Amino acid sequence: MDSSNLMNKPGGSKFKQQKLPAWKPVFTAQCVIPLFFLFGIVFIPIGIVLFVESSKLKEMSIDYSNCRPPATGNMTCSAFRQQNRTFDDMATPCTCTESFTLSEDWAGPVYIYYRLTEFYQNHRRYLKSVNQEQLQGSVMKTSGCTPNAFQKADSIPIVPCGMIANSMFNDTFRLSNDGSAVVLVRENIAWTEDTNYKFGNPSGADPFNGTARPSYWQQSVESLPDKLKNEDLAVWMRAAALPKFRKLYARVPDGFRPGNYSFTIGFNFPIRRGQKHIVISTVSWIGGKNSFLAYAYLILGGLSLLGGFALIVVHSVWGRTKKDLSQLQ
Repeated sequence: MDSSNLMNKPGGSKFKQQKLPAWKPVFTAQCVIPLFFLFGIVFIPIGIVLFVESSKLKEMSIDYSNCRPPATGNMTCSAFRQQNRTFDDMATPCTCTESFTLSEDWAGPVYIYYRLTEFYQNHRRYLKSVNQEQLQGSVMKTSGCTPNAFQKADSIPIVPCGMIANSMFNDTFRLSNDGSAVVLVRENIAWTEDTNYKFGNPSGADPFNGTARPSYWQQSVESLPDKLKNEDLAVWMRAAALPKFRKLYARVPDGFRPGNYSFTIGFNFPIRRGQKHIVISTVSWIGGKNSFLAYAYLILGGLSLLGGFALIVVHSVWGRTKKDLSQLQ
């Protein structure tokens, strides 16, 4: 025998000779049909529970994309901001008001979100334009932040650098009830993992000396509460996967009582396309109000039951007997 063939010959073990015992199930009607009914029996009650819980939650969305301040006549704040696109003129405020009425109690806590549409935080270049070491306190590191790494005039490093930080949402909201201010709690709105591990402030007497603010920002990072550990910044830096998303802005721990409410909006974030919303929502153990998961379970459970009945009919008319199956090789 050729020695080369002997070298390539596998060993004599059961594993190498593929002689290990194996289970080769034969899917019969007696084992498949009960599985379909089992899925239906399990999924449908879960869907009903999720639907009932989602129905108990309250949610309201307020579109303020075209809100009009009294000072600009018929011009919307969005059009006003498009005329002041240098962001050095952003000191000129554009403030508008959106009102709404509640006819029933909203048990606390109530969460307030801002919602954007047609904003693509999932773009590859946008996602890569960040320096994580800088966000953790090494303010002079700007690699990977192109095209928002340095101030173009004198090459001063930007803090925080990158396109994500540069486009940070900066509208402000104040809420009042029949003229009385409603307290919006702004603490603990970011993920604990982000504020504790992904963000950190530099040490030293004047650590931000020799740095510049992002070109679209109205203030430097030093002016933010907690600076680089600012929770609004942490919320915004966790990029959304879809072009329609919402992010947490504040909480109202005591909830809402029936009455007339109004949001006073500082319209600072310009938009060319898409919309901006304020979303008010209660939450439960399933999260916010969303019936998608409930419908998914109900539909899958219903299809499983229909599939089970269909298989019974098919097996009764065209199925094989046990005697036929015993003759399979």
